[in-house]
Amino acid sequence: MQAKDGNYLNLLLGLRYGVADCLEYIGSQVVQLYYARGNYFSYNARAPRVSRLIYPAPEPGHGGLGTHLTLDLAGRMRFGPDVEWCEGPDDLDVNPAKLPDAIREIRKYLPGIDTTALSPDYAGMRPKLSRNSAMVQGQGFSNFVVHREEGIPAWVNLLGIESPGLTSSLAIAEMVESLLYK
Repeated sequence: MQAKDGNYLNLLLGLRYGVADCLEYIGSQVVQLYYARGNYFSYNARAPRVSRLIYPAPEPGHGGLGTHLTLDLAGRMRFGPDVEWCEGPDDLDVNPAKLPDAIREIRKYLPGIDTTALSPDYAGMRPKLSRNSAMVQGQGFSNFVVHREEGIPAWVNLLGIESPGLTSSLAIAEMVESLLYK
């Protein structure tokens, strides 16, 4: 397995590479990636008390599944991710200017929230297969891309696998197996 410049050691050992870097490094022409930063906000008040995750119904045009409520291992509430489109994958700072948008979304399912107890927590970057989500175009979410890379026998790209990916993981594994061994 070699990258386009003939050097594969960095690719194999290079955990420093993100998906975009790996695709560029091997010379892949599979897809264009769009970068969505997801800002998370933590909640530091005793009330309201929530004991389960809350996932709002996805809305067309949001580019994601909405700002949901998650609980960390200590039971602390976090809200996110939102979707903030970026030019590249490197800006992982939480954008505090997104807090009013988060509050508006959170109040849809948790109206009694104390907004003064919300603070920026962390951000993550999600490379996506379409900008503003395929839902904008009325087609539902973009499909997964499972693609064997030409010229690199043991390389299979798995792209665009978002929240349904865990549910689909066994079927995806069977597809990868068929690409590699059949």
